[in-house]
This record gives sequence, structure tokens and C-alpha cells, in this order.
Amino acid sequence: MPEFPTITVVIPALNEQQHIDACLDSLHSQSYPSDRYSVVVVDNGSTDKTPEMVQAKGVRLLHEPRKSAFWARNLAIENSESDWLAFTDADCLADRDWLTNLVRCASGRDAMLVGGLISYDMVFDTLGNRLLMETHQPDQLRRTIEDHHSVASGNMFVRRDAFEMHGLFNVIAWGSDIDFSKRIAEQNHVVAFAEDAMVTHQCDLSNWEYWRRSFETRYGQVLLFDQRQGWLAAARNFVSIPWRPGFRGGVNRYSTEEIKKAPAISDWLYRWVNRWMEFFGEQMALIKKTK
Repeated sequence: MPEFPTITVVIPALNEQQHIDACLDSLHSQSYPSDRYSVVVVDNGSTDKTPEMVQAKGVRLLHEPRKSAFWARNLAIENSESDWLAFTDADCLADRDWLTNLVRCASGRDAMLVGGLISYDMVFDTLGNRLLMETHQPDQLRRTIEDHHSVASGNMFVRRDAFEMHGLFNVIAWGSDIDFSKRIAEQNHVVAFAEDAMVTHQCDLSNWEYWRRSFETRYGQVLLFDQRQGWLAAARNFVSIPWRPGFRGGVNRYSTEEIKKAPAISDWLYRWVNRWMEFFGEQMALIKKTK
């Protein structure tokens, strides 16, 4: 690999006027040589001022009317010629050494695909955002990438010939990024984790938005990776129905000190509803796969 390969940073955007300025500012201040990377934003049908704000920054703007961040990413891949493509989201802020450290990791590991660290900054203090931060700790992300080769597109670095050899992102209901990174690993290419290549995701989900994401994530996981299918599988799955609200057998199992440390009742109930959303997502996917 050349010391400074060319990079295209790809950002899909749909109604991101609250985030896009800060995101682009973080990319303009990278330590990587400025003549070796460029930024492209793909507008996915915004009805706010996102396109005008991107143009005001002097950043290349493409338009993809088909609603999917992965249609948008594929358009950017097809309309760029760099050695590598770095993917992040409009609500993420890139660390100053993000690109430098991605290149260093890819070169040192001879990797075709690198997943960087995504940290989380809570913008709104909602139960959903707390749960998002709780379930996305650095050690969990490391295991997800190193053990399961699952890389999220919020911080993904891909050698161009990976797309030339194995195709673009499959635009599916959920997990196009996970599907792609697993495809790369299955072909015996190195998928690496770069802990020092960090972007910070702005956590501004409402509680309902987190529940919706839980439903969609579990739905997509079952469609992609679960061998079960059909009404019979859905009926058998009722043994895992989340009928208890997360109290693990009741308060009597806990000491007084543990009770003091336990989350408030609203937190428990929120987690319970979240488990129901995941359960319904799983059931719907099993039925969807009926032949």
C-alpha cells in the first residue's frame, strides 16, 4: 500500500441539517494529507436545508432519490475513483486522526476492510439513548468485528477492489453493512478493528425511535442469519416470549444494596417493552421467510 493512498469519505444524508455542518468540519480538519482525500455527501431526498449547507461548505454533493443509505453509498462508490472508501454518518464526528489511523491499521494488517471505534455522546437524556450507549461499549465492538466480522457503516474503511471483486452493498431491509463485511471475511480477506480510528455518534434518539430500531434490527438479523423459517418456527418461538418485565425472578433475589443500585421502574419497563419489540421483529421475520 502507498504511504498515503487516496480516500473518498462517503456520507449519506437525509434531513441532516442539525448535524451535517459539524460532521463536515470534523472531516476538513483531518491530520491526513488534504490532497489525498475528498469528501462526498449523497443526499437521499432531504426536504430541509441539508443540500444547501453541503454546497455552502464546498463539498461535492450527489443525489440519490431511492430511499436507503446504502443506495446512497453505492452511488458514491460508482462515482469515485480513490484507492479506498471511508464511510461514516452525518450524525458522527470524526477524530482528527481518523483517516490516518484507518490507513495505518489497514497497512499493518494487510486488511481489505477495517472497522473503527464508534463512541457515543448523549445529546438527549432518554432511556433509549442510555440503552444505546450501554449496549455499544468498546469491548463489545471489538468482539463484534474481530470475532464475528460485523462492521457498521458508521465507521467502515474499504479497499476499492473489494467492491470490484465482490459487488456493492446489497440494499436489503437491514444489515447491508454487516452482510458486506461478512462476505469479505468469507473470502478469506482480513477484516480488522482499529481502536484508535474513532468517530463519535450523536445520540439523539427518542425512546420510540430506539424501540423501532430494536424491532428492525432483530427483524433483519433473523432474515439474514437465522436458518429458521415459517409459521411453525414462529409458533415454536413463543417459548421465548418475554413475559417477565426484566426483574429476573423478583426483587427478593436482590440484596438491599443491589436494590438501591437497580434502575428505576421506568427503566425496567422500557427494557421490557424493548424485548417485546425484538420478539415481534423475530416473529415477523420468521413468518416473512415462509416458502
